[in-house]
Amino acid sequence: MSQSYYEILGVARDADAESIKSAFRAKARKLHPDVSDDPDAGKKFSALNEAYEVLSDQEKRSRYDRLGHERFVSGMSDQHVRAQDVDFGDLGSIIDSMFGGGMGGGFGGFGGSPGGSHRRAPMKGKDLHLGLRVNLQDIHLGATKTISVPRGDGYTSIEVQVPRGVKHGGKLRLKGQGFPSPMQGGRAGDLFVQVQLDPGGAFSRVDDTLDVLTEVPLNIAEATLGAKVDVRTLDERVVTLTIPEGTASGSKFRVRGHGLQDGSGTRGDLYVIVRIVPPSGSDISEALREALGEIPAIERA
Repeated sequence: MSQSYYEILGVARDADAESIKSAFRAKARKLHPDVSDDPDAGKKFSALNEAYEVLSDQEKRSRYDRLGHERFVSGMSDQHVRAQDVDFGDLGSIIDSMFGGGMGGGFGGFGGSPGGSHRRAPMKGKDLHLGLRVNLQDIHLGATKTISVPRGDGYTSIEVQVPRGVKHGGKLRLKGQGFPSPMQGGRAGDLFVQVQLDPGGAFSRVDDTLDVLTEVPLNIAEATLGAKVDVRTLDERVVTLTIPEGTASGSKFRVRGHGLQDGSGTRGDLYVIVRIVPPSGSDISEALREALGEIPAIERA
């Protein structure tokens, strides 16, 4: 008998959703073929994904617990039960339910027209869920990424189109790229790719909108006297920002139409936060030191 999904994940049958997720993440880090030396890592990683896909879905997990592992993976319906599981007093109603009531009214109605019976469609393969890390440039311009998907005992490469403006956590569906059906003639499951935005870089996204944020350093003279400073955008263009006299560190300026772009061509805005950077000791001449000393002290409570 093959391992149950609970054994594959290494959790108890009464494990809660968080425990199942934690167990999956821990094992996935160890079994991924890119990091594991185990020659069977691909097969084990595929089985791990399959187990998590079922146990992380409450409806699928309930059905799995109800049928048991062997009958679940064989594609049996809830009504396809063994004879020893059936109360023969209810056998007629079970047959009626299997054939949509088309057997002539109960267990004794086998003389009815066979035209009312129908065959159950082959079971669809299980869906596969994977993550894909992207950066803001990918989201702004759109991108084609290649990911590795488990196939049998190995892996195959699939190209994923990242749409412009997609949100962090957004899911992309690739039909028919999931696990194959366990039944002949059944269609494969789907692949769901969850987009995960990598933090870092010169720009950050503002609350999953099309607006982006960046910081620009100012020296004391620029902040005090005002200045014009160049700011680089996501498109590697340069816009000139006018800094008014007496600008405080942390002030925010808005540059319209230089944020992210979505698939419809709509663009967000670029927000620039200025940070005052004081000169280092080696850059302070005696003349500058005297000039700075003439700046009035700030009144503090």
